[in-house]
Amino acid sequence: MTTERDIADIRAVLYQMLGSYSAGDIDSALEAFVTDSPSVIGTGRDELAFGTEGVSALMARDVSEPDELYARFESLRINVLRDSAFAFSEVKITAVFGDESHRISVRMTFGLVRTDLGWRIAQIHTSMPHADQPEGRSFAVQLTKTLSDLLESIDSDSDDVSLKTVGLGTTTFLFTDIVDSTSLSRSMGDHEWSALISEHFSTAKNVVENMGGSVVKTLGDGGMFAFPSGTSALLSAREIQRAMAGLKSDALVLRIGVHTGDVLQDRNDYIGLTVSKAARVAAAAQGGQILVSATTADLVNSSGIVFGEPVTVELKGLEGTHTLFPLEWSTAS
Repeated sequence: MTTERDIADIRAVLYQMLGSYSAGDIDSALEAFVTDSPSVIGTGRDELAFGTEGVSALMARDVSEPDELYARFESLRINVLRDSAFAFSEVKITAVFGDESHRISVRMTFGLVRTDLGWRIAQIHTSMPHADQPEGRSFAVQLTKTLSDLLESIDSDSDDVSLKTVGLGTTTFLFTDIVDSTSLSRSMGDHEWSALISEHFSTAKNVVENMGGSVVKTLGDGGMFAFPSGTSALLSAREIQRAMAGLKSDALVLRIGVHTGDVLQDRNDYIGLTVSKAARVAAAAQGGQILVSATTADLVNSSGIVFGEPVTVELKGLEGTHTLFPLEWSTAS
């Protein structure tokens, strides 16, 4: 039978996990999980993790995002539904972000098991009440750490010659980002990982330049490229994904985002809205996907370019909602 002590212990485990997670202490949060293949299913399309390493990487990605506040979870209510060695608990939370003007209702369901160390979390599933989230929207899409670092690097390199390769006027920007690169680099080792990244960027550079584009910046496993034409940017994005699929290692999966806007003389404007949105479009993409802003999609007039069903998302740091189009591609030319 589940006793009052079990209920108290389960409550303590959940509070420990949520408190550690909101404070950015991933190691402490992981202590609340079983060691044998825990899983987390989140609200976002790419928020799916299995095993301790996967759960750790997903949590680390979330708490590393800039300007985000996970520190407050409100209205925690726990309801133990089953006794014996298994338990299910529901937690209703109000997540508070930034300056506290952004609040989102969240429901979390926990599956727990009794272990020699006490109750531990085996699975978490997160959802949002549809009534609280019109149009089915989730959390605003945030930059990945790679894309955030890339933007900061570009912003600090005021004398970088690569920045001057982009002319004034309307420009299409393409951002690339390798999915789960931290885990991949650890599993491969520095030498193999470095060789793979070098091959990837060498291939991307050749594709981009053959399409009339230029390399603005590469950093870590992320890249920023500029094109005078939206069509050439999309054709490049498609060829880069095909090239990635042809690499010897099938572990390397790429997300790509494309957006078009004006480039102004003032560097602060250049590093501003157009580039910022392009990076956020990339962050919204799933592994193996190319997402294109509505602005770019409207400019392209080519029968060889086909888009899938559009998605509507919120992009953190940008007002309103944004319609993005997945660019269809296959390994066949």
